[in-house]
Amino acid sequence: MLKIYLFNIFALVSLFSCQSGQQDAAPLSTGGGDRFDNYTDWAIYRGDKKANQFSEMAQIHAANVHKLEKAWEYHTGDPNGPSMYSNPIIIEGLMYFTTPKLDAVAIDAKTGEEVWVFDATRYNEGQKIFRGRNRGVTYWEGEEGQRIFHFVNNRVYALDAKTGALITSFGKDGFIDLREHLPVESATASIEVTTPGIVYKNFLIVTSRVPEEYNSTPGDVRAFDAVTGEFKWIFHTVPQEGEFGHDTWEWVEGEKYGGNNPWGGFTVDEERGWVFFATGSPANDYYGGFRKGMNLFGNCVVALDATTGERKWHYQTVHHDIWDFDNPPAPILVTLTDGKEKRDAVVQLTKMGFTFVLDRDTGKPVFPVVEMPVPPSTVPGEEAWPTQPFPVKPPPLVRISLHEADLTRVTPESYESALEQFKKHGTGFIYTPPSLQGTITTPSHQGGVEWGGAAFNPYLNVLYVNANEAPSINTLHHFYDTDPNAEASPVQKGLLVYQKNCTTCHGAEREGTSPAFPALTHLNMEEKEIRELLRNGRGIMPAFGQLTYQEVNHLVAYLKADPKDIEKVTNTGTVERYSISNPFFTDQYGAPAISPPWGTLNAVDLIGGDILWKVPLGEYPELAAMGIKDTGAKNFGGPVTTPGGLVFIAGTPDEKIRAFSSHTGEVLWEYKLPAGGYATPSIYMIDGKQYVVIAAGGGGKNATPYGDSIIAFALPDDEEDGLSQKKGEWMELFDGETLDGWVHLNGSHRYTVEKGAIVARTVKGSENSFLCTKEEFGDFEMELEVMIDSVTNSGIQIRSQVKPLTHGEGHHNRAGRVYGPQVEMQRNHRPGTPTTGLIYGEALGTGWLSSEEKIQNGHHFLHNDGWNHMRILAEGPRIQTWVNGHKVEDLTNEEVYRTHPKGFIGLQAHGMEDGREYIMRYRNMRIKPL
Repeated sequence: MLKIYLFNIFALVSLFSCQSGQQDAAPLSTGGGDRFDNYTDWAIYRGDKKANQFSEMAQIHAANVHKLEKAWEYHTGDPNGPSMYSNPIIIEGLMYFTTPKLDAVAIDAKTGEEVWVFDATRYNEGQKIFRGRNRGVTYWEGEEGQRIFHFVNNRVYALDAKTGALITSFGKDGFIDLREHLPVESATASIEVTTPGIVYKNFLIVTSRVPEEYNSTPGDVRAFDAVTGEFKWIFHTVPQEGEFGHDTWEWVEGEKYGGNNPWGGFTVDEERGWVFFATGSPANDYYGGFRKGMNLFGNCVVALDATTGERKWHYQTVHHDIWDFDNPPAPILVTLTDGKEKRDAVVQLTKMGFTFVLDRDTGKPVFPVVEMPVPPSTVPGEEAWPTQPFPVKPPPLVRISLHEADLTRVTPESYESALEQFKKHGTGFIYTPPSLQGTITTPSHQGGVEWGGAAFNPYLNVLYVNANEAPSINTLHHFYDTDPNAEASPVQKGLLVYQKNCTTCHGAEREGTSPAFPALTHLNMEEKEIRELLRNGRGIMPAFGQLTYQEVNHLVAYLKADPKDIEKVTNTGTVERYSISNPFFTDQYGAPAISPPWGTLNAVDLIGGDILWKVPLGEYPELAAMGIKDTGAKNFGGPVTTPGGLVFIAGTPDEKIRAFSSHTGEVLWEYKLPAGGYATPSIYMIDGKQYVVIAAGGGGKNATPYGDSIIAFALPDDEEDGLSQKKGEWMELFDGETLDGWVHLNGSHRYTVEKGAIVARTVKGSENSFLCTKEEFGDFEMELEVMIDSVTNSGIQIRSQVKPLTHGEGHHNRAGRVYGPQVEMQRNHRPGTPTTGLIYGEALGTGWLSSEEKIQNGHHFLHNDGWNHMRILAEGPRIQTWVNGHKVEDLTNEEVYRTHPKGFIGLQAHGMEDGREYIMRYRNMRIKPL
């Protein structure tokens, strides 16, 4: 009944839809006082303080991205785990990022040459080497100079941005100890920073990763003075007594409460002076019998005053989380424009694959959200919350239930393996709680959207987001938390420590969780090495500083014992606990045991709340070698987008970075990296040349081979004419069946192939759109047939280009805008109306290139009904046109030829505002380079 009801809810989305539109405005600035909070510098993690992952540059665009090549490659010299997740930032020609050893590095962003390296080991406590996940650094500037804040385990170092020298006047000898200023003893606090903090004025706001099992640390948000390192304020994500939200927990005396940490970072609205973050689940992630209630501020989107830490609003996406359904990325701050008004919103992406769109001022949903009943828990002591919020729009990005019909059939053996597992375990709709028999959970803790966030195009109101479909088998295991002074062997006591802290990753029987978490059944490590690992963490594994000296001794004894010789702790005691094992539901190849796609890239219209397109993202090399391709794969890292019609993303186990068409999802370019790129690319321009850069460190949760590369891509320097066609030979531009060789630029009009013709259909509110050839042409002769709508004026772009940067007001001056000579397509409505065959300077700022006399006189060569033959001849500065054999134009323009001696061919669909659909058709297109 629940599934039927929810299906009906999603079926009613049309009741709440509104027309998609685009704004016609000046180039967008993302906000207030920070000079780097914009869409052209990439000086902030995820591009800007609103995490839009959008670069307003289009020197690289959909029509030329196939030419992209490696510009330079930097090697850290440390091809080891866990990976390089860093999103490089670029300030005044220097690029900053972090390594797996948690060194900070600055290189020349134009050449990739090393400028400085900050070796954190020299300054760490005990000069320890920490290896861990780290997504980058934070830049700050003020009267005291330019600083890079570098996050190493539980410390924040302040570095001179130009030299990498430690600024010893900051904090205590150059660093802040993040174990301090928490509501727990610093000696037992377990803190690790994996995502860079954010600055607002002189406030450095810091997040943390904390343990997800029992005896965790609160994931509180804190702010420090960016100049002195002085502690400024704290927001308790686990509310203290007397604070708002404290009554949403049933507190148990003697328990340690933690989690609720915004490990995915922050966004800032500079104009409002607010900082936004989204939290993960309370600890323990999978059993909440000792923390009954809704558990604020777990799984919440929160807005705070960035100068005081005062709460402005919150919105909870999961009540009483027992699935590890974190909100991985920081909230995305977007401004939506439907052509009439603007609305500031907050977009929160989730592991459930739900997209919550909230009003930025109030936190209230923009689209309706329905509280739906969900299944109760069958585990003694657990009280799952009876309802959960389901957004009506946008639709879920992934499947939210699993049935036998969903099982994989990529091979007969895969299906057999999946079916056997399926019959052994329970399954159900999303929010079916973990069970003692094991529940196949869809999506899982690595499903939906991960920390890479999404890319938002503010001119199209479209969000581009990658998602995973990776079910897990969630099984709870009962044990008693015995008195530490009770009679038991060190091995038995170590088992208890293991059950409370380690099973999520390494399994109830030390069997491991493939592919990233190894089995510990025959651990080939010395005791000293194990102790060091528990104290400092390594790679994906966090430090376990909350464990006492005795607990570490007991755990070491357990890990070194032969599994056959272990006598389990007596199943008696006073405090009942549950540990979790959650291996992924996979086939014998290690691929998800459900039907593909297993990873997708999606385009979501945030005005209408619809998914515009969904395509597979990545492949598994082993399956691809067997001919099983285009399956999608688990992916980690985020996308970036540009007004040049592109979405760049890596993150897949086939170790490729790809460029997709932002309009269709078609792959336009791909490059095999030396290792997996489990990071978010950055886009920037130096000396007039645009670059795309990605960290390729391998490893990560896909556990592919490690690497140590930072790789930048750019277009090749232009050849003399840049043209490769054979002169004097006719070539077909359209094969009559597909749009191969063509790409969409600008606007959101639609292009399809129907009955041997390219058909362009207008969409209300869209700017002009262009279907463009990937090839460029200089001098040429072209023939085609066209059918022209009764109202629309459209055209054929020749020798056209794309504006690389925004200059001036209006959409005609934006980066990404197609511009160049255009041969008009329009019926002769009345004298003074331009007609087919005349020439216009599309977005050139020239207006009509044809004379006023020809515009006034017009012609009647066009057949209003049926097909018309057009011929265009471009030789040097001279352009001639014919319609149905009649010469219409013979124009020479030296100035236009100087700026546009070559370029692509484009089929324009003009913007229309009356809401009607207008149609243009093109066929039998061929061109002869001269």
